[in-house]
Amino acid sequence: MNDLKNSYAVVDLETTNSNWHDNGRIIQFGCALIENGEITHIYDQKINPKVPIPNRITALTGLSDEDVLDSPTFEEVAPDIFKLLKNRVFIAHNVNFDLTFLNRELKRIGMNQLNVKAIDTVELSQILFPTISSYKLQDLTHYLSIVHKNPHSANSDAHVTAELFLIILKRIQQLPLETLRLLAKFGKNTIRETNLVFKTILEEREKESRQAVLPAYLYERNGLILRKKDFHVSEKIDHTTKYPKSREAKKQLLDGILDYRVNQSNLMDNIYHTSQNRDKTKKWNLIEAPTGAGKTLGYLLPLSYLVNINQKLVIATTTKVLQQQIVDQSIPLLNSVTNNEYHAEIVKSSYNFIDLDRFYEALDNYRLHSHTAILKMKILVWLTMTTTGDLSELHLTNYNSPLFSIIRHRGEPKENTIFGRDDFWLYQQNHYMESRILVTNQSFLARHLDSPFWGKNSYLVIDEANHFAGSLRDASSPTIDFLKLNEYVKKISDILYQNRVTLRYAFTEVTTQLWNYQDLQGMETHFQAVDELMQRLEYNIFGSYIQNQVKFKDREEFVSLLDSDNTFGKDNQKLLDLLSDLIVELSLISNRVETLFDQYNFQKNFISVELSKVISNLTIENAKLRSVIINLDELAQALQGQGEKFGVQLEMRDYYEVNTLKISWRQFDIHTLIDQTTQRFSQIFAIGAAITVQKDFSHFILDTQLNQNQINQMVILPDTNSISKNSKIYLPADLPDIQSLTSDDYYKMVTRYIVDVLDNMDHQTMILFNSLNTLSNVYQLLMETDVKEKWEILAQGVTGSNEKIKKRFAIGRRSVLLGANSFWEGVDFPKKMLEILIVTRIPFESPEQPDVKIKQDILKQQNLNVFKVDSLPNAILQLRQGLGRLVRTPTDRGVILLLDNRILTKSYGKTILDSLPKGLPVVNEDMDTIKKDINEFLN
Repeated sequence: MNDLKNSYAVVDLETTNSNWHDNGRIIQFGCALIENGEITHIYDQKINPKVPIPNRITALTGLSDEDVLDSPTFEEVAPDIFKLLKNRVFIAHNVNFDLTFLNRELKRIGMNQLNVKAIDTVELSQILFPTISSYKLQDLTHYLSIVHKNPHSANSDAHVTAELFLIILKRIQQLPLETLRLLAKFGKNTIRETNLVFKTILEEREKESRQAVLPAYLYERNGLILRKKDFHVSEKIDHTTKYPKSREAKKQLLDGILDYRVNQSNLMDNIYHTSQNRDKTKKWNLIEAPTGAGKTLGYLLPLSYLVNINQKLVIATTTKVLQQQIVDQSIPLLNSVTNNEYHAEIVKSSYNFIDLDRFYEALDNYRLHSHTAILKMKILVWLTMTTTGDLSELHLTNYNSPLFSIIRHRGEPKENTIFGRDDFWLYQQNHYMESRILVTNQSFLARHLDSPFWGKNSYLVIDEANHFAGSLRDASSPTIDFLKLNEYVKKISDILYQNRVTLRYAFTEVTTQLWNYQDLQGMETHFQAVDELMQRLEYNIFGSYIQNQVKFKDREEFVSLLDSDNTFGKDNQKLLDLLSDLIVELSLISNRVETLFDQYNFQKNFISVELSKVISNLTIENAKLRSVIINLDELAQALQGQGEKFGVQLEMRDYYEVNTLKISWRQFDIHTLIDQTTQRFSQIFAIGAAITVQKDFSHFILDTQLNQNQINQMVILPDTNSISKNSKIYLPADLPDIQSLTSDDYYKMVTRYIVDVLDNMDHQTMILFNSLNTLSNVYQLLMETDVKEKWEILAQGVTGSNEKIKKRFAIGRRSVLLGANSFWEGVDFPKKMLEILIVTRIPFESPEQPDVKIKQDILKQQNLNVFKVDSLPNAILQLRQGLGRLVRTPTDRGVILLLDNRILTKSYGKTILDSLPKGLPVVNEDMDTIKKDINEFLN
């Protein structure tokens, strides 16, 4: 029997409600028949549900009560639908919805339910197209260039799902045979009979007499099919060309690609001449380049003429979105302008890459649930595509699956492993060493300043430089949770004890005694030592810094104490000794587990599947333990440092449970890191759209703790985008005092204004929040309104990764983006991509945040006015960054709706307004007037 020659029915239903129990009824049945690999017929049947169609469903599908008034009821069409489907394989995009809903409707009217084989195209798409960020039908059709004329119309959706299914079949038929065998093996965990597709094509392929030959770009290693990758970086650079010093030379270079911009030209010249005439001590160049000045190409172009394999250009920025933007957009633009082929790499830790040895082991030995099997299938297909092994290419919403704890690379060399020659991390390190342009995260740079990747006497550009001080502090501020640490150690102890028989047998059988049963017995001594040391350490900290600091009436509550006075660890040698001893004992345990893993790798041909599961579980827990050891070591080093300013947050879930202690280390002094950064690079360009406050760099210099003797120049480029002409700020006249509102009332107030704007406007909108918590609460309220039927609502931390949200917003026509933190800056949405920006409140940092409180306490100790030197400047800079999202080019127009009237009612409001672009109109009117004015201004 050849199921692929069978008849398929590809079905889509439109319903009054997604939940059958809530009186949900079918209002349209769409079906596309596939016979012998071709779409032969499309069925479209509107159905009278005999219940009202909600407005949101009408907005989504275009079907109203009137449209289905004369249509037959489900009872009348059900026999024909049953007859059409009963002998066919049922296919749907989310088959568990369509088939389940249909069967419940059949049961409701007293008919037999369909007992048919069913295949899910969502799951097939997730496996076969592993790097797509969204598997919604609309997004898949866009990605695969399938014409989709009427989304959310059942017949149109069924038709394009049928086309999608045929593309999927073709994709599976083109897969390497070894990959297909593995997919069929793991496919038993797919939804319903989805694996039928893999099994049937595999049977067909295996019957073919001719031997399958891999394409030239693939190769096989130990049953895995991998894509060939270049060990060396490929660059083509004409070294005979000179930097275009004159205005005419630049115009000629940019001709047909970009408009000549005076600001950008001045920035290029400044950077080129500064780099040519370097001062060996004054290395810091502070440059404020307004939004839309073209600052990225402004530093890339001049420095591209100066870099080589040793003297590189290192770009340190804040977010993954920004890093990707530089590599995906700015470097190709540089190549287009210079007619060269520069190669840039995003430098990240080994943990971001797949370890092929560990994945190979996990294939058979690590089974948890069906989701793990689908992930394995997705990765198997991805391995035939990826040349980097970077797990972020999978665009998953989260990487919390235990499988990732196992298959992430630990950075260890792989000379003698079965995938040693194929190791992605080995290739990646070589690319880092050979690339002239490197892009990285500011915190990663701070933690790895001594890495050879950065070259010698290289140029450093700190993009979005207003965050650099915060990134340095984050990089040197570890957290230790004693309850979790105890849990990790106990887990390792339990795994070893509960599997002692399996381990004993394994250790007596193996020939290479890297680890033997005596080692297992010896581990118990270390576990006991750790238990004792942790108790003594917890009681030392509790007795010295907590016991007498918590009032009796507060002892039933969560304990949170902040120490900004450098008292923690001072004159407490016992604390340092206990900490040091604990690190030693934990390291011994972790190292022995690593040795066990080495033994297992060496003896894998003789080791049982049962033992492999034990090793997998140990690996997961040991990875967690190692991260705590690193943090403990950082804490110990910080405590032994002399004269540095820092703060410590001590938390306990319960005053009477000492083992719930949590220590968060908050570094304030970053002089050392600033000095190390200065020594590491030949010239440093700190660039950002918002660095100054009222044209003054003092706040930036104070925050980064720069020495005046380290600063070469301070430059402010003028605004050429006419933000004051192309933008407006609106404040609704009836805004309440937000400080007087409860949290719930505040969320409702923000939601009310957002709905008012979205119901009356037709412009791409971004809403910026100060906290993810507020964002999440407003998102939940928005999802209870009809707005979600007319707009695609994208929310940071809720509807996907930042990169995924950014891409969806960029291609959207009616999209609204709810963002915090990283969306305040550095994200480019030019022209009509973004026209309305709603700022929910003036972005003051919360003084309740431990790192903010510690920083401000230390500034108070220095007799500084915290509000003037820290709170207000940071809010101004953040607000300016937010405004910069709107007007990216001289022709862009955009408006800001600010839902915070403190800018008019508080004395500091004038300082904020004076710091915004000169002449920017501020309109304080009722919402009806505002909406009318916005529509006139934008249209």
